Amino acid sequence: MQSEGIVAASDKMREVLDQAAALAAFSDIPVFVGGESGTGKELVARWIHRKSLRASRPFVAVNAAAIPDTLLESELFGHARGAFTGAQLPRKGLLEEADSGTLFLDEVGDLSPRAQSVLLRAFQEREYRRVGEVQSRRSDFRLVTATHKDLETEVAAGRFRPDLLFRLSVARIHLPALRERPEDILPLARYFLDARSRQLGVAPKRLTAEAERALASHHWPGNVRELENELTQALVRARSAASIDTEHLSLGKRRPGPCGLRSVSEAFEKGLLADALARSGGNRTHAARSLGISRQGLYRKLKRHGMRRELARID
Repeated sequence: MQSEGIVAASDKMREVLDQAAALAAFSDIPVFVGGESGTGKELVARWIHRKSLRASRPFVAVNAAAIPDTLLESELFGHARGAFTGAQLPRKGLLEEADSGTLFLDEVGDLSPRAQSVLLRAFQEREYRRVGEVQSRRSDFRLVTATHKDLETEVAAGRFRPDLLFRLSVARIHLPALRERPEDILPLARYFLDARSRQLGVAPKRLTAEAERALASHHWPGNVRELENELTQALVRARSAASIDTEHLSLGKRRPGPCGLRSVSEAFEKGLLADALARSGGNRTHAARSLGISRQGLYRKLKRHGMRRELARID
């Protein structure tokens, strides 16, 4: 079973998708997605959005912990022209961009106390003002949040507001670690091989039986993200081979393959850039936010990698 980029061969992941689809029908209920880093929490958030009545409206994803406190209100609410030094043009905030759609805030467990207070107020009121404006605006958005942290532990330690946790977790979904659902490892590996082959412009490759056994027996502490990275690097290492064998994998050795660390890193970064732009429909602002970089940073990286086709398609 494959849904919107989520491979679910195991019963555990089928249950997660069924739960997400059921919650999607209640398009105003906030959903909290928990699980270890790299388990695919954003994919589940997108699945919820696409199965909801808001599917035709925007899905806005951002790493909440990557927003500095000094820019928090500007990022969430937008700003007027001249509101502060450098604000040469008016700009929409995340709440306005997500109006009638879904706002996904990843890593909310890393928000500062001030950021938690601002988010709580914005979510309660659904009313805000752009920085530098006096008139109020409203936004009808569904909030989906995620973190790898145990928020109950964070609340007990005084690092997270209990009233914010109550607001965010009306409904909860937990993503099991990849080691808890080994049936998904090989279907995911084949999915990533196919997807990354297209993105990197290389011929599709199959896994040898030995490579499949190595992948299936690995513990995967980095979960799905680690598996995806491993297959991307293996594709680059095996660029002249007909299939991917254990010699192309870094499991148990974690050292650069024959093409060198720089080539592997550059190929992987190109894949991430292409994937972010594809998921954002070519919107440079959304793609940059999902990667945790600025629009200018995204442009520089695309230019450095010679990704002319992607540069030509973005806003």
